[in-house]
Amino acid sequence: MIKFFRKIRQRLLSENKFSKYLLYAIGEIVLVVIGILIALEINNWNESRKLESKKQELIINLINDFEGNIELLQPAIKQSDTLSFKMDAFLTNAYLSNLAISVDSLKVLADGFFRPVYFYPSIVSYDEAKANGNLTLLKNKELFKDFNAFHEELSNFQNLQNDSRESYFNGPMWELKKVAGSGGVFIGSKKSYIKNSDDKSYMKLVHLPLATAVFENEFTLNYNVNFHLKNMKYFSDKIVKTLTEMKK
Repeated sequence: MIKFFRKIRQRLLSENKFSKYLLYAIGEIVLVVIGILIALEINNWNESRKLESKKQELIINLINDFEGNIELLQPAIKQSDTLSFKMDAFLTNAYLSNLAISVDSLKVLADGFFRPVYFYPSIVSYDEAKANGNLTLLKNKELFKDFNAFHEELSNFQNLQNDSRESYFNGPMWELKKVAGSGGVFIGSKKSYIKNSDDKSYMKLVHLPLATAVFENEFTLNYNVNFHLKNMKYFSDKIVKTLTEMKK
């Protein structure tokens, strides 16, 4: 092809047809430029297609992440709701001048103060995309706001978990267990090494200022845990909805 065009140029020059040669040369330049532009356009199209493919893969992975979070959050919220009911019922009944329920029933309710709620998020794809910069492929400000809101709620929840752990092993809950001999005393544990008290002694333990403070603290702690768990589910639902709408 190059030899063919070269022969045409040489023939035009040899025949002193300079004006035709000039037009031909300009035409050849235009064709070259058009060819370059077409090549660039094809290259850009290929790059755009690759980026879109990467974006769609990321969207699917993120949907899997946050759908996984929703599946984990649902039982955690249910557990927290149950604990809240138990603790509220205990605090409502334990300090009445005349008990409306049995001490054995109180022990069943007291179990709520000694059961932590766990939630470990599924955000592997999100963390990877954030680390390698692929999150920018999504280009959705509202989605980024929801990501940030979810992580803020997660951070608050994890701080509460740390507070609960600190109380259980070093703080007020630990002090209460030392006074009672074991946390199992409050829930009527059947373990052989736990010496359970009679009803009168049990109520005396329950009315200790330390016990009252610990129970109220655990009730408030679980209330906040419940709040952040439900917020995380709310933002996870929003994120999945937005990502699903972006999926092609």
